Amino acid sequence: MKFIFIYTVLVLVVLLVLYIKHRLTRMPIGRAWEALREDEIACRAMGLNHVLVKLSAFMLGASTAGIAGVFFASYQGFVNPTSFTFFESALILAIVVLGGMGSTLGVVLAAFVLTVAPELLRSFAEYRVLLFGMLMVLMMIWRPRGLVRTSRVGVPLRQGARHE
Repeated sequence: MKFIFIYTVLVLVVLLVLYIKHRLTRMPIGRAWEALREDEIACRAMGLNHVLVKLSAFMLGASTAGIAGVFFASYQGFVNPTSFTFFESALILAIVVLGGMGSTLGVVLAAFVLTVAPELLRSFAEYRVLLFGMLMVLMMIWRPRGLVRTSRVGVPLRQGARHE
């Protein structure tokens, strides 16, 4: 019953975090995060305080990671620095690269694919890190924006006068 309760609370917290993320990206601070991600110099030229924007993004990411750490510690029962290997770090990096920068749906899809794929490729266990490396290189070549690209909602550009 303990694990069912943990998973139920985890699903509710993930839905809450996704809702808050969706709301924040539509607010001015979310637009500032996107502007900073795309071009820091242009962000500063627009008059945004890039230090505060970076710190707010770091604070939100660190608090979300802290919530995830609480669930990991309650699931494991004991947390030690040796609980985390190089493979877990490479897996998280591969999920972000495969999912795409700024795409929540892409990262969720990549997390599902990269956690199910090792189980399907169990016979290639000794080549797992090599396969992840090749997948990341191929993704950077053919789909540098990730599996699911972010769609931008904005004002359509006007057609200018044609010079012929």
